[in-house]
Amino acid sequence: MPFQSQQLRSWISDYPEAIAALLCAVLTLSGWLALNGHWLGGGIWILLAAYVIGGYESTREGLSTLWQEHELDVDLLMIIAALGAAILGLWQQQYYLLVDGAVLILIFAISGALEGIAMKRTERNIRSLMQLTSDTARRLQAGQEQSVAIQQLKVGDLILVKPGELIPADGLLQEGESTVNQASITGESIPVE
Repeated sequence: MPFQSQQLRSWISDYPEAIAALLCAVLTLSGWLALNGHWLGGGIWILLAAYVIGGYESTREGLSTLWQEHELDVDLLMIIAALGAAILGLWQQQYYLLVDGAVLILIFAISGALEGIAMKRTERNIRSLMQLTSDTARRLQAGQEQSVAIQQLKVGDLILVKPGELIPADGLLQEGESTVNQASITGESIPVE
């Protein structure tokens, strides 16, 4: 059980947008059910909570873009449209418009969550690719092998790569033959001759 709790906490800290989107979905559905069950006051408050939780990140990003770049972006326009639906729904007592605005915010919250998840995966994949590089190279000088840090290599250095080793730097093959696993570059798992 402690492992699952720790894993859940890690997931919450890594993907807060997904948690906000999930809460927004639950609140939107609850608010819709409350309005359909003729619990008007509770439904309105639940939907307003969905607006706040689901729309917080979009509002922050939209206002930041407006303030820093002096441009309206889709996040801010979506929030304005959702608030317009809410105000119109309250004013005309057509409360389904509050649900429509909450659904609009939910759609943007889900898209933001998916974007956040994709970015985390991309960062993780790039980090794992960076770990596939070698820190040292076998430089051949005057027929002698010496292990040097890859930062010490210069254009024109002759390096030795033994079968199964990572290739430490770009270069041209001058002698020998083997297969190279290019999965870290091309994604293809079949070694290339």
